[in-house]
Amino acid sequence: MVFSFKQNRVRRAYTGGAQIDKFVGNKSPKNGNTPEDWLASVVTAFNPDYTPTENEGLSLLENGELFKNIVDENPEAIFGKRLTEKYGGKSSILVKLLDSAERLVIQCHPTVDFAKKYFGSPFGKTECWYFLDATPEASVYLGFKEGITKEKWISLFEKQDVEGMLDCLHKFPVKKGDLWFVDGGVPHAIGSGCFMIELQEPSDLMVIPEKATPSGRSLSESKLHGGLGWDKMFDCFIYNGLSEDQTKKLYYRKSVFQNNTLWDVVDKSLTDKFAMFNLRVSGEACINLKDCYAVCVVTDGECVLQYGSDTLEFKKGQSFFIGANSGELLFKGNADIVLSSAI
Repeated sequence: MVFSFKQNRVRRAYTGGAQIDKFVGNKSPKNGNTPEDWLASVVTAFNPDYTPTENEGLSLLENGELFKNIVDENPEAIFGKRLTEKYGGKSSILVKLLDSAERLVIQCHPTVDFAKKYFGSPFGKTECWYFLDATPEASVYLGFKEGITKEKWISLFEKQDVEGMLDCLHKFPVKKGDLWFVDGGVPHAIGSGCFMIELQEPSDLMVIPEKATPSGRSLSESKLHGGLGWDKMFDCFIYNGLSEDQTKKLYYRKSVFQNNTLWDVVDKSLTDKFAMFNLRVSGEACINLKDCYAVCVVTDGECVLQYGSDTLEFKKGQSFFIGANSGELLFKGNADIVLSSAI
């Protein structure tokens, strides 16, 4: 069972999106307020700073039907029995294309335990970033340095000392092919010039200590504290600072492609929340996801996918969803594919 979707651009406070336009073949790429494309999404976007838009964030099939409706009707047919039972019939991942024309505000996402207790959500927002491209000066901020306390962090927030807050975080240069993992509770900020696949738990939960974006857009109080209130939002952060070397060793991976076989980019050595694989199709590649489903992005080349009696064609910039228990999948052609999977 394979599904293809319409583009699903989502509004955010930061600007970007031109690299997504180029990637999917739009003829007039431009930056704007829809710098993300949510893939195979059953998650509604949290956008209190915008006029509400019905079903924003939810993916539509090519025929215009909401993917969420199909999932709700028969989750076991989509996710398989094991994952349906494990997650109560819900998708356990959200995959995005993200392109930043400016630095994103510093933010922090909840752990599962924090999300359950304070947001009433079964999912936190642990995530990872797979870089499809990056400008030469692109970088990310990730994790507290050693010695940063809750009291110091609150003091910087109250003064809105953004440079001081950024100086509390490690800054790492990034390039195409890098993978950075971001655990729940870890503060971070994506710099400008980053084009990535973001794989995360399926929520839009966050707290933000910057009251305005770098380009000057003010954020509402509800966007900043996510409904927690000013005091409780600072409990979302985990204040166990690490050295730069410790942070990189813990959260950085270099992606690898091998012809016609799945290569683990994100595995259980990083997280028990999700997995990511690279697949380089060179001639023919046969895989079987068995009882897992996956959201797939063709990052280069083109290929034909054969499964059962069906044949589908995909090229760079296209994405698709493979349902659990789809059986043997035969890819023919020359293409690089990134697969994000539930576990």
